Amino acid sequence: MLISKRKEIKEISELIGAEESTLILACNGCAESFGNSEQSQLALLKSELEGQGHKVPDILTVDFACEPSLVKHWLEIVGRKTDFDSILVVSCGVGVQTVAVNSNKRTFPACDTVSFGGRIGQAWGDPRCRECGECLLGYTGGLCPLTSCSKGLLNGPCGGSLNGRCEVNPETRECGWHLIYKKLKETGRLDLLERAPLVKDHSKSEPPEALVALRNRITSEGSEGI
Repeated sequence: MLISKRKEIKEISELIGAEESTLILACNGCAESFGNSEQSQLALLKSELEGQGHKVPDILTVDFACEPSLVKHWLEIVGRKTDFDSILVVSCGVGVQTVAVNSNKRTFPACDTVSFGGRIGQAWGDPRCRECGECLLGYTGGLCPLTSCSKGLLNGPCGGSLNGRCEVNPETRECGWHLIYKKLKETGRLDLLERAPLVKDHSKSEPPEALVALRNRITSEGSEGI
């Protein structure tokens, strides 16, 4: 299970920009467990987006946004009856990447994924999340540079990439920034590569004090029961 915290509406609105209409896609897995995908919170998010001048034609919920087959299935169904230009994903970073990979729509994160400390609850698969506490997927086509790039570079490929392949293992791995470029080109957002360089606040990668206290309490209670 990954812990997500919803971004402020101002940041979400700036990420979406001048999109004509944005579908909200929410995960009923981890995101619902932490309140982000509760119906009341999704209605509030829709209201806040509309208050910022955005059009929200529908809210789609899926059991697990990290499951490609579910994402493909429900996007096909909603796409038959609803027109939208982009997708705002209420989930952890894995869910955002799964939606981006399985859709030709511009994809934006509604949440930051918060570290609980250590490694927890990530299913095996290609889309990965570093739980960095400051999700940048809205600027990189929904593909995480921290995990798709072997070196975790934030602002473009290293000098070792060649013909779209990663120098770490060119036979089996594509360059992460090559993938990001292709996705931005596919969705008509190459302009994002002209923005100011991305800079991360690495202090946000640390677990919040409240989560550390919770983890310590759970560990303590568990050891007492042994």
